[in-house]
Amino acid sequence: MIMSKKKIIVLHVFTWLFAAFYNLRGFSMFADPEQLTMYLVSTLFLAIPFYLFYSLLVPRFLEKKKYTLFLVWSLIVLNLLTFIGYSGLLSVKAYFSHDFHHFYGIYSVKMHLSGFSVMLTAATFGSFFKVMLNWLNTINQKEILEKEKAVSELALLKSKVNPHFLFNTLNNIDVLIYYDPDKASQSLLKLSDIMRYMSYETVSDFVSLSKEINYIENIVSLYSLRVTNPDLIKLDIPEHYPDLHIAPMLFIPFIENAFKYARMKEDHAGFEIRFRIEEKKVNFSVFNYYDPLEKPPVKNYGGTGIANVKRRLEHIYPGRYTLNISDKDGFFKVELTVDTDGD
Repeated sequence: MIMSKKKIIVLHVFTWLFAAFYNLRGFSMFADPEQLTMYLVSTLFLAIPFYLFYSLLVPRFLEKKKYTLFLVWSLIVLNLLTFIGYSGLLSVKAYFSHDFHHFYGIYSVKMHLSGFSVMLTAATFGSFFKVMLNWLNTINQKEILEKEKAVSELALLKSKVNPHFLFNTLNNIDVLIYYDPDKASQSLLKLSDIMRYMSYETVSDFVSLSKEINYIENIVSLYSLRVTNPDLIKLDIPEHYPDLHIAPMLFIPFIENAFKYARMKEDHAGFEIRFRIEEKKVNFSVFNYYDPLEKPPVKNYGGTGIANVKRRLEHIYPGRYTLNISDKDGFFKVELTVDTDGD
């Protein structure tokens, strides 16, 4: 998992304990107020370049590959901090000696360069910490994404196999053979297309939108064999649309739930599936009526199938999809918009 804030804080504490020990010139300074003050000021001042680079310069310039700006601002900041740091130390010295005349008298280029090297070391450590933590988090994030991808692929594999649908369809076709052989033959062909699609097409990360919609048309057609009034099932698809690419079987769990829970008798019955394609965005919606007295409402629609779809959407289309699910007074609606741009 990504490094926690607690671990990062502990790492910072150990770093500054090491810096304080490294800057220690001997325990005798604890008996000298001037030396002790100089030690505390110099040690604490090291935190300024460290955290300026850690929190500001590296994220703003180095991580965004603005190397020239990073170099320019580093030189400006380090030279300025060197001057400010020595001014602080000289102020301490002047305070204890009670002599503020010729305040910068001992300040020299050599002295500035010596202090600059110390500031540079602190800034380098701050930059290294930030880059190292980002690198570790990137590696951990990749591992998380790989695990999520494996879960997503397993969910897709499970969603391909719906034995209840297969058995019910075969039973319906068996009945049709005696009463309507032509329709039975057509249904068998559609079932064959469905099995072929699930077996061969969905092994890819993305499929043609036209093939996905054709698969949905076949599914709906076979589902319609089970109801006495097929007109209650409506499928609204544009006559012409760009053949985009989409992750396979994103819409099926919503359609299956609509068919499973939809009221198919009396008034306010049936369900409708609708596709709208705008440039590279696929707008899908499905709504159905149900009897709230007989069917528990929204919780039944949040099963493993839809949960798996949500995980797949987050993995495949992060920041490029919207999913709205509403349930009110026996009317259930799902609206999903997927931006395929970049696939």
